[in-house]
This record gives sequence, C-alpha cells and structure tokens, in this order.
Amino acid sequence: MIRETTQSDLEEVFNLIHSAFGDRSESDLVKQLISDGDVLINLLFESSGSIIGNVVVSKITMRPDLDLFCGGVAPISVLPHQQSFGIGSKLMAEAINKSKKIGMNALFVLGNPDYYKKFGFTVSKLKNDYSVEYFQELELTEGSLVNIKSKVTYANAFSNLE
Repeated sequence: MIRETTQSDLEEVFNLIHSAFGDRSESDLVKQLISDGDVLINLLFESSGSIIGNVVVSKITMRPDLDLFCGGVAPISVLPHQQSFGIGSKLMAEAINKSKKIGMNALFVLGNPDYYKKFGFTVSKLKNDYSVEYFQELELTEGSLVNIKSKVTYANAFSNLE
C-alpha cells in the first residue's frame, strides 16, 4: 500500500533510506529537506505493517523564475531485500500522479535514463549544475518546458551532498 508519510513514520523512513543507500547522506538529505520545508511529496510503500519503500519530491527553483511549479524526485529508496520487485516503480508512478494532482508543471530527476524513460522522462536540455546525461525532465503540463532558458536548481539541502 502506498500512502503519505506521517511524522510518526519518519524514524523508520530514515532507517530505510540509510539501509537502501548504505550510508547516512541520503537520509540526512531528507531530514534537511523536511527541516527546511522543501518537501512537496513524501510517500511510502508499506507491507504487513513495515515500511519498505519511500519517495520524496522536493522544491525546484528556476532562474529566471517563470512561475512554473516544479519538483525534483530524490531519493527513491527501497529496502535492499525488497528491490527488483517493482516497489520503486510503483512509488515513482504514484509520485507522478500526485504531482499532477497538486498542479505541478514538471518533474526533474537525476538518474539512469534507461530506468526513468519508462515513466516518460527525457534528458533535459535546461541549464543545471548536474550531470548532463543524467539530468532528466518530465512535463506534466504539456509545453511547459518548451523554449525555456532558465537554470534549474534543486533545494538547498542538495548542496550538502557529496
């Protein structure tokens, strides 16, 4: 079952993220995003009373600001022994649906293009500080990213990632 993450879930979610990535940097990132008020969507996948997956969508800024409502997907986390069973894909699909429901124009993600293309993401041509081949976009409002000359930046918490 996929549902919104609640305050009482956070410690288990942080432990899940740590387990999924093998270090604390991603869980510290999510803690900072929450602390800074930059989380737009925080969903979890629960099975038999245990949290086994999580996805976060946080604020994205564009300079110059074109009054677009955009989010950055990161991280997507699934417990290691539960990976490769489609949980991450279900979380990603629900994050996209929820983003549409709250009126987002576009989502951005840093990751493997071969994985994210199945959700409709394409390599972005927008300016950014990230790896050109791994920085991807998904228009949720058709035409919202056409002829855009802005630079895309993730929330401040991402600047602490190494």
